[in-house]
Amino acid sequence: MPESVLVHRGRYHDSAFLMRLSRELSARPGVQEAVVVMGTEMNRELLRGAGFHAPALDTAGPMDLVVAVRASDGKAIEGASRELERLLQAAPTAAPGAAARPGSLVEALRAQPDADLVSVAVPGEYAGHVALAALRAGRHVFLFSNNVPLEDELRLKRLARERGLLVMGPDCGTAILGGVGLGFANRVRRGPVGLVGASGTGLQEVSSLLHQLGSGVSHVLGTGSRDLGAEVGGLMTEAGLELLAGDEGTRVIGLVAKHPAAEVAERLHRVLARLGKPVVVRYLGQPARSSADGVTYTGSLEEAACAAAALVGPATAPALATCPLEDDVRELLSLRPRVEGRLVALFGGGSLAAEAALVLRGQGLEVEEPDRPLGAGAPLPGRAHLVVDTGEDFYTRGKPHPMVDQTVRCGLVRALGAEPGVGLLLLDLVLGDGAHPDPAAELGAAVRSARAAREARGAPPLLVLASVTGTELDPQDANRQRGLLTAAGVHCQASAWRAAVVASALLTGPGGK
Repeated sequence: MPESVLVHRGRYHDSAFLMRLSRELSARPGVQEAVVVMGTEMNRELLRGAGFHAPALDTAGPMDLVVAVRASDGKAIEGASRELERLLQAAPTAAPGAAARPGSLVEALRAQPDADLVSVAVPGEYAGHVALAALRAGRHVFLFSNNVPLEDELRLKRLARERGLLVMGPDCGTAILGGVGLGFANRVRRGPVGLVGASGTGLQEVSSLLHQLGSGVSHVLGTGSRDLGAEVGGLMTEAGLELLAGDEGTRVIGLVAKHPAAEVAERLHRVLARLGKPVVVRYLGQPARSSADGVTYTGSLEEAACAAAALVGPATAPALATCPLEDDVRELLSLRPRVEGRLVALFGGGSLAAEAALVLRGQGLEVEEPDRPLGAGAPLPGRAHLVVDTGEDFYTRGKPHPMVDQTVRCGLVRALGAEPGVGLLLLDLVLGDGAHPDPAAELGAAVRSARAAREARGAPPLLVLASVTGTELDPQDANRQRGLLTAAGVHCQASAWRAAVVASALLTGPGGK
């Protein structure tokens, strides 16, 4: 299949814009795969791993734009190249007569002396330098960049701690400050619950559920996925908790994190106990533990949101309580007493995948989380039910994240959903700023395709469940997305935990737990 790799010298763009370019080029007729990235060493390796081996890759540098396209023919590649140039030319520029865009962080800080936060989204090897300059200038940092060396993260966070500043990141995907979202954030109402978290989709799930419960968030502070590891020791988690404790608009504090080191979790408990405000904690992938010292430890993200809303007081409208979980299970069991065949869960959010795996194992089901990519048309590994995080590096190598581009996940839905041995698909849909503009339409089409292929094979009907993380205020409109999925025969649930509980009931049947 024809392919092309082009290098545009000295044409830097941030990663969020490049992910959008990749998505739009991939959607063109005849284009099988399109990747637009900066020419960092890691990105070049990712492209080689995806099968692109043009000599031009060896000459690209971190400030060079690399465009890799694989298509059905040369005409499709030429069309993609023309469309790329059009999109680049249409990128926002300063209006005539407007002040010139700053050429450096120093110039930007001079132009905006009252700004108290710097958002950093440059290649990882340069991100530490830019973030350090922002901290030295007395600004908080939202560090969207990934691949930042651990030693840089430690240096930045220690300096921030000394100066009373925040470093949200690296690899921080979500934050909401005073109602303004950064990275992948949902549009939720302002409210009395403040959140700190080392889990982007976990924070999105809890903040969206709080909105559905009639409550809202004061601030959402991401910390980066490594913050609660033994090396970093929760430096920014502790700083964020202290800031929320001193914030008049925050009445209840929530902490969401995955894989905390045991010694860090133990030390944080002492911090949480002395904040002077009620605290709710969800450590992903771990069962609930006993609450103590005014700290409520919960067993799911949904439970965390409900507990935080309840602590706020009776002013909140418990919307989820009007749709009891037992009713969801009973309705589906009446349609299908038991699903025969395997469950395949295809998640875009890693934290939500961890929630689902914990639920399924808790019901005595054998679950495997593959450590290598599932291939369309390849036999499924083992015999256990599968929980797949399509945001893992081996799925996103040279490609955008599935929250932005669903090409890989939709391909797996079509292929695995058509397998006669698969009886149930479990999906998540994460909405918000920065995410795919209309994901339900694509997923619905993939589900219809899988069902048509099953029917042609004479296989039993396929059941599909999905959770939707988002609100009606999001650009995609959560209500509209649920409607599109329902029209495609997908049963929607309010949270990933709830969807996994319903799935486990369908797999174990009426006599299950």
